[in-house]
Amino acid sequence: MSSRASRRMSDRPSVDFSHTFQVHELPAEENDDDNEGEDGDKSSQNMFTSNGGGDIRASQSGLTTSDLRGSVSSKDGSSLRWESSHENFPHITVITDLDGTLLPPPHKKDGVLLHPKLSDGDAHEHLTQLVKNGGAVVGVTGGKLGLQQERFWDELPLNARIEGRVLLFCETGMVLYRSDQDGNPVEDESYGPFPGNTKRFLRQQTIDSIVAAARAGLKQWFTDLKANPSLLDEKHWLHAKCDKWSVEDAPVTNDPDMTPRIELRGPSEHQVVGVMIAGIPIQYGDKYLASNFKPFSDEISGQPTGRLCYDCVVPGLSKHLVLKYLLRTGALARGSAIALADSPHGNDVGLTEYHTDGMPFVSVCDKIKKVPKHLLDCHVGGNEVGSGAFLQQLVDNWQKAGGFHRTEANQDPLSLNTVQDLCEAAAKKVEEHEKLEATKA
Repeated sequence: MSSRASRRMSDRPSVDFSHTFQVHELPAEENDDDNEGEDGDKSSQNMFTSNGGGDIRASQSGLTTSDLRGSVSSKDGSSLRWESSHENFPHITVITDLDGTLLPPPHKKDGVLLHPKLSDGDAHEHLTQLVKNGGAVVGVTGGKLGLQQERFWDELPLNARIEGRVLLFCETGMVLYRSDQDGNPVEDESYGPFPGNTKRFLRQQTIDSIVAAARAGLKQWFTDLKANPSLLDEKHWLHAKCDKWSVEDAPVTNDPDMTPRIELRGPSEHQVVGVMIAGIPIQYGDKYLASNFKPFSDEISGQPTGRLCYDCVVPGLSKHLVLKYLLRTGALARGSAIALADSPHGNDVGLTEYHTDGMPFVSVCDKIKKVPKHLLDCHVGGNEVGSGAFLQQLVDNWQKAGGFHRTEANQDPLSLNTVQDLCEAAAKKVEEHEKLEATKA
């Protein structure tokens, strides 16, 4: 037995996955009074069955119907519908971050900033194979729908989208998109991440203050970078921005091709849930922005995210609210879901919440020193390369086990020990890839 395996056997608490595939009553902290239905019923809910009015419910007997149908309310008042011919709820669900996890990083070519799609990276083939075999994928991103539709949503099989086996939570989980009957993403207006399916927004005065503080931080960063180019690799494209943005105010825009920028996120200009600042590398985010935002610490929560981004959001908004919603509505069964992300120390920390409680977290962070100790046994590394390596192990493993649907011999598909074994194999693939790339360089 490897030292890694022996550590996890002795140090990890045992996890009971006997309730896998059952719609069950949740612990009190996940079943708040504010979440009860119109008739006062606080039973578990299922995202895949509905009464057609946005009040989505499930039978306590479990998800065993052979023809699941559902509908939710869209912005124009119409219903978004889907059908599934699968015998049970998807046997494997992957809840995943997008940028830095599934999607290759933006890069410049001939002076043009390019945003690679899912199909340009290592994860596409294996994620597609998973959903084609009945699995489900839930994307969670801090950004707006915009580019994520082209880069992520449209890249996944049409039938999986229509059947409801692809969901996309945007703006750090504040907005949920489901598929319409044609496979296009449409906002579910009945959803809200906070108790009672509600949303929360920043005050205009707070937004104005954040923008002013962000502009000051960006100017200082580019001033320092100009004076000390060694802060970044000499070939980094941000060097070319120093002359202009060390003296000019960064624009407020949602244009992803503009860096630096200050992006307001929310349903409308009057309903802003967060402010994203792009242009400062993650390792310098706290230095140039955190101190500027201290006067608003009671009204915002800020932290570096992504490679060049820093997020300020309403207090309490976190990706863990997505997990709580999916569990509360019965859309996830513990023991058949994993979370996958590249920033367990930052804005993806919310996805780690159930790591030892039926939903293992797989880290593809590119720096192992940033991974919390209790997650190291599920660390793969390599960003999107690591995601591809892990998903390949996942798909290969469960195809050998007889597919993605429940069988007598395959009741608990994703125990923590199983995921740790998959991560160990995937990490070796990443190491091999990195060695090969090093020889090319």
